[in-house]
Amino acid sequence: MKYKILHIFSSWTIGGAEKATLFLADSLQKSGETQNFIAAPAGSFLFEQAVKKNLTVFPFKAKNSFGPFAILNLIRIIKKNNINIIHAHQGKLYWTALIARFFCPKIKVVFHRRQDTRHSFFSRSHYKFADAVIAVSKAVAGGLVKYEQVAPEKIKVVYNGVNLDKFSLDIDFSDIVKDYYLEWKTVVGTVGAIVDLKGKGQIFLIEASKILRTDFPNLCYLIVGAGNGLEDLKQYAKNIGVDDIVYFTGYQEQVQKYVSAMDIFCLLSWDTEGMPNVLIEAQALKKPVIATNVGGIPEAFLDNVTGIMIEPSNVAQTAKAIKELASDSDKAKHMGENGRKFVERKFTIKNMVSDVLDVYNKIMPVKK
Repeated sequence: MKYKILHIFSSWTIGGAEKATLFLADSLQKSGETQNFIAAPAGSFLFEQAVKKNLTVFPFKAKNSFGPFAILNLIRIIKKNNINIIHAHQGKLYWTALIARFFCPKIKVVFHRRQDTRHSFFSRSHYKFADAVIAVSKAVAGGLVKYEQVAPEKIKVVYNGVNLDKFSLDIDFSDIVKDYYLEWKTVVGTVGAIVDLKGKGQIFLIEASKILRTDFPNLCYLIVGAGNGLEDLKQYAKNIGVDDIVYFTGYQEQVQKYVSAMDIFCLLSWDTEGMPNVLIEAQALKKPVIATNVGGIPEAFLDNVTGIMIEPSNVAQTAKAIKELASDSDKAKHMGENGRKFVERKFTIKNMVSDVLDVYNKIMPVKK
């Protein structure tokens, strides 16, 4: 194997970034081109799942960017295992990785940016010292250049790959149909964290359901996800009189099973979005999609080919798009089939691994 890569992430949560980090490390390992290690909090989702995949994983905690114990632990891991590249998947750990490199000057540092966020001058200055920055979308890359002043030549856009074996078209979701009384219904759904009342735009789907219920009594809505805003969102659905057609599932580990039960998938993000894996996965399951033109979303589907693009926070457009697909089953089916082909072409594991290896190869010194 060419290089030893240490992927670092100090989160305890079960989120898209954690899953993407694990999937990338595992995919790189299976390629045989690199040896991959993960540093994460013992007992965390990432730590436990890395163990299950037989990846070498080290206990690692970091309360902030400059925690001395985290830095010392990172230096110890680097030296003991002859690490070549630190791949930092969390903004909080960018300075941590750079400080560790000060004591291990031969290693290289790669940042992975998954969100289009803004930082103060001091916080964004760490990009100057990174050897490379991976952005999950062109939208995120553009934000890095425009707002974070990152040199364009330092950035590489790498789309997340999708394991299509997980998104087979014969997933059994009969229990979901039974539990939520979805028989003979057209199911419109969404998946995402509900951090507050607006969440990832779930509130706009709920408001659209009120507009459509009279003309489309066969429609029902499945909202998958949890967070601090879940109870408020449930109450809101009740207040506007749609709690009998809007079903909340809470957090679900087997997201693909719930998406399989949907006829139309919506992602109505209204503020930021780096690269929405769930939108890609819905298309892999042949679902026609409705999504906003926010962040990296337009890169994740094809407007009028695999789905319908709408403006964020626009309930009228949301309702109109649902009406269009619910009224034309042939169009919805065709878009779903196009979506599967789109994902098979653009979001492959092979492309993801190849692009990341290209980043590693460019920053590592040529051996004579």
